Amino acid sequence: MAKKEEEYEFEFVKRGSPHKEESAEGESEEESFEEEFIKEEYTVSGANKQKEDYLDVINIIDSLMHNEDFPLKNESSLTISKIISFLNKEIHENKNFTEAWLIKGTVLYKTGKYNGAIDAFDSAMETMPEETSGEKNDTWIKSNGINYRYALKFKAFSLCKLGRYREALNTLDEISAIYPEDPEIESHKNMIQTLENERLIRRTGDYSPRHPGIWERKGRSSYELGKYEEALNDFEKCLESNPDDADIWRNKGSALYMLGRYEEALKALNNSLEINPKDANAWSFKGSTLYRLGRPEEALKTLDKALQKNPNIYEAWFNKGSILFELGRYKQALSAVENSLRINAEDVNALNLKTSILDKLETGKQ
Repeated sequence: MAKKEEEYEFEFVKRGSPHKEESAEGESEEESFEEEFIKEEYTVSGANKQKEDYLDVINIIDSLMHNEDFPLKNESSLTISKIISFLNKEIHENKNFTEAWLIKGTVLYKTGKYNGAIDAFDSAMETMPEETSGEKNDTWIKSNGINYRYALKFKAFSLCKLGRYREALNTLDEISAIYPEDPEIESHKNMIQTLENERLIRRTGDYSPRHPGIWERKGRSSYELGKYEEALNDFEKCLESNPDDADIWRNKGSALYMLGRYEEALKALNNSLEINPKDANAWSFKGSTLYRLGRPEEALKTLDKALQKNPNIYEAWFNKGSILFELGRYKQALSAVENSLRINAEDVNALNLKTSILDKLETGKQ
């Protein structure tokens, strides 16, 4: 289970649509599936038919386990009922069968049974052993991290489908607690926060900067979408009521940088660093900004400050390598770009830069 299920994510809940997953008779959708399958089992004769059905179910489950993008929308309700029945039998035999709970939750999520999906993902997490300390250690993460992340992610998607955006965000925060630099999860959080912001604004009718958190999240979402002017406006509104927030000043500086307004970006980043001089990302952005302003030596010193605080910032290493290359300091440039490739070994820009540096070094030997 690796890629995200984009087709089913982040749709608005239809107004007035019920969240209860019940049939007209009051029974759950899952029970309806079960009854349909049981009825079919007793009315269809022949071992060959049963064998074919079994193989079909196994093949679909296998596909779901290896690709979370695998669609179920074209499968009949009878096929879905067979899958649910098969999984329920496996779970009945072993209530700690984590993968069966995860697949059951996935099937329910993809077929619109969001409350049932939440229950299944909660049950999956209950099968996992508790971490041995207050913080999730490396051994626990290695053994359970992938399944734990998957269960929480799709639980959050299910909550989002039900319009329970705040709970969805809290659930994704649980992933961030063990994977703090997960770009996919951060992107999902920004998208859900946007939905929550819009819900709050619709409810209160208040667009004023008295809600700085709304403007900050909205700005981040706009920034992620490349709408830098909108992001800048949102960050400025947030700063009206929260002028001492270093993160917002840094975000404002980033937006100004992306708009090519480097002098203004530098001022915003300096404000951020006055409030929080330990922010490695702010130092990194400042270094890039100084380079754009034609101050390469200052830029190198600033990037070094960023890397002293966090040696795993890809952009800082890459930009340092680029500046050193332009200054003709090829051996130092090679060391910097190799550090960037240590963080992201497949980045095309870094690979191209390394090739250019090696060509210069080879030419110098001749």
